[in-house]
Amino acid sequence: MLPPIYAVPIPGTPGPGNVISEPISQSASGSSWGARPTGFGTAGATNGSTFSRIGSQSNQQAGSMHSNSYQHHEISEGTVLRMHQFMERYCTGVLEAVVRNPTGIASHSRRLGILARLFQAYPRLERLNLSDFIMWDTQPLQLVSEQLHALKSLDVTNRVELSDKDLLPVVEHCSRLRGLRVRATNVTDVTIRAIIGNLSQSLVSLNVGGCPVSSVAMSELVTTCTNLRVLQMWSCLRLDDNFLLSLNPLILGRLQVLDMMDVQKFSIDAVRRTFGQQRWPYLKYLRIRAQRSKN
Repeated sequence: MLPPIYAVPIPGTPGPGNVISEPISQSASGSSWGARPTGFGTAGATNGSTFSRIGSQSNQQAGSMHSNSYQHHEISEGTVLRMHQFMERYCTGVLEAVVRNPTGIASHSRRLGILARLFQAYPRLERLNLSDFIMWDTQPLQLVSEQLHALKSLDVTNRVELSDKDLLPVVEHCSRLRGLRVRATNVTDVTIRAIIGNLSQSLVSLNVGGCPVSSVAMSELVTTCTNLRVLQMWSCLRLDDNFLLSLNPLILGRLQVLDMMDVQKFSIDAVRRTFGQQRWPYLKYLRIRAQRSKN
């Protein structure tokens, strides 16, 4: 039997259970809680291994009816506290969270407060997706590094505002990370070398597509991270033949997914030497593009 799906009253989407300025009791057992929780959310969470997506077409329509009257109001601290109390009482044991960008909240500190309460409620989160959460500074991922030490997977795909200084605290303090998706961010060799120094035994999957990482750093990574099985590097424009030639039989014997599409500097000769003259018994997925020689 699937667990019930609750609509957590995330601030920013007006509706029942998300009162803008109503004062509430500091106690989670106060009379403000009903027997059947209601509300509207813009976040997703997983309890155990079963995924529950919060929000539906019906509550989106209901929320839109109130959007004009609430969109210029600041969310109260009482509403944020109400959300925290709801999570602690009705949504225990959550291991995965997908955090959407909270609309209607202009205050950066209030947005950070929502994240902080989420992480306080679920310090054992294992999988976190922040790819739709706009990060104006380093503080959101600083919170991750300080509070989510059990984290195994982090997805910040397409967060172009992120750089090495944002990711370094996570890499250095979340030692259980097995999966890291930083595609289309601005991380460089600095983050890659931090991964080598801190996650060489735990990392299984890495997506650095579109990031300005070099052949030297990525060659060192595939050599050092011996449990790496999935490596995605499409459109990493600094990669060249030197990376391909570093893929010896030992490395190719471990990889299962290798995506290097739209890398412009690979030659046909290097591709032939790497994949035509060596064995890669466990590789299930390979994408690569090579340049024809002008000769």
